[in-house]
Amino acid sequence: MTVNIKALLQYLGKGYSEIVDAELIPYKTNPKGASGSPVIILEMAKEGLSLAFKREGRILIEITMNIQHEKVNGWEFPNELPSPLQKTMSRQWVHETFGEPERSVPPKVIMKKAFGWVELFTVEGFALPLSMQFDYDHMDRVKEVAFIPTSELRW
Repeated sequence: MTVNIKALLQYLGKGYSEIVDAELIPYKTNPKGASGSPVIILEMAKEGLSLAFKREGRILIEITMNIQHEKVNGWEFPNELPSPLQKTMSRQWVHETFGEPERSVPPKVIMKKAFGWVELFTVEGFALPLSMQFDYDHMDRVKEVAFIPTSELRW
């Protein structure tokens, strides 16, 4: 089942039960997390999504879309992306479309694993201030896109 991401974005800052009641996610698995962690996660691997909630009140604080999947050959993101996002995006395309990022972290290698750029942009047109984070691979292709209420940023 595909997920209506545009509709789900309207539920950032709202509770897990509201999302389930609105039938925005295909199953009712409870989010999980490490004991003592203030954040719990609902991994929806087949849908290419990861939802992060505050443990206290189970409030949605992040929607991450896995545009690429390194471990699955031929992976294509199964949901419709909010406009103007596309299923294949380069760093250059992101800059041409959204301008220069507000913040960025250059590529680095940590414990022999290469990480690409990470960039942060502001998103307009939502009830609460929203930020969009792009994570790139080492070839400057978008790997993940996360939507986060600006009040929840941990940069």
